[in-house]
Amino acid sequence: MPKDRKTLIADTAIDLLGELGARGLTHRAVDAQAGLPAGSTSFYCRSRLDLLTLALQRHAALDLADLETDAQRMMKDRVSREGLIDLLGERVADWLSPPKRLRLVARFELFMMASREPELAKIVGQQRQFFLHATEAALTQAGVIDPPGTAPALLALVDGLLLDQVGTSAPVLSPATQKAAFKRLLGERVKTGA
Repeated sequence: MPKDRKTLIADTAIDLLGELGARGLTHRAVDAQAGLPAGSTSFYCRSRLDLLTLALQRHAALDLADLETDAQRMMKDRVSREGLIDLLGERVADWLSPPKRLRLVARFELFMMASREPELAKIVGQQRQFFLHATEAALTQAGVIDPPGTAPALLALVDGLLLDQVGTSAPVLSPATQKAAFKRLLGERVKTGA
């Protein structure tokens, strides 16, 4: 099914951020890359902030869709702590994979811009709450003790792994090393019998 124009603009903005960085993102560049008539992006996004907001919201929707897929798998397979650790490794590998690498680079570009733009920072803060709740639910389902206390540390670990590896063509840390890091974080916090 073809994308609606607004989604096409958002996806193209994410691609440009991933390929060229913040300086490469202009209304004109989005129109050209998306194959849209000149002025199309400006019709939907009057300002650069509007364009960045659209890209940030779309980016979060794509990441949350990935997490929803993971959550459905956890429920279907009744994933344990070990299963969650494996799933975390798979999620990191998926987000670092060539098809999603530009999106990941765009994520960090958007986060850097949000550090200087209060309206974007507010959106990032709201999205972080969604991610925290999703992470807490996954930790609860896997039998980890203190999901509200563990979730922020787990998000920081995943973000750190992604940021550490996004700038390289080969993994900096092996999957086994990543798995060991997840085990250390979650190992002492498991309910008896989980």
